[in-house]
Amino acid sequence: MQTKQLELIVATESMLETINSIYIRCRKQLEAEGILQWDDRYPNKEYFQQCIDKNELYVLIRDEEILGHVVLNEFQDEEWNAVPWVGNKPLIIHSLMIDPEAQGGGLGGEFVKRCEQIASDQGYDSIRLDAYLGNEKAVRLYKKLGYQLRGNIFFTTKPEGHQEYLCFEKQLS
Repeated sequence: MQTKQLELIVATESMLETINSIYIRCRKQLEAEGILQWDDRYPNKEYFQQCIDKNELYVLIRDEEILGHVVLNEFQDEEWNAVPWVGNKPLIIHSLMIDPEAQGGGLGGEFVKRCEQIASDQGYDSIRLDAYLGNEKAVRLYKKLGYQLRGNIFFTTKPEGHQEYLCFEKQLS
């Protein structure tokens, strides 16, 4: 039996429970590493449902197994307004996560590259995201993939000591 390639597809309603379970495992893993970037307010099951309803939630699958998920849309937090962005028509990556049981082996890089392909296919000229300063693995991944640091922002809604985020952007050709 041949293993299927990775696919990034729009999530459906039937995937919501699996999506939420992956989120809960990711959040627990991050908290165990001292990274408090997610809480009960964001993201949460209701947020994922809204994103499914708007066709903005994508799942990374292989052999019909959901390995991770991401929200792709044009929404930018108000805090981003002070960042000197370059692109004129950006797609934004939100709450990208890979199931801790599937992490490793370059899956994160492949996941982000597929997000970039969707952005390019849909006519976007750049892709943007933010990453918690203390999430060193994520920051290292985005830099390795050619994302440029555009600035730092602070989310006052995050716990003290966990408020600084780095804003990254990658120009698409």
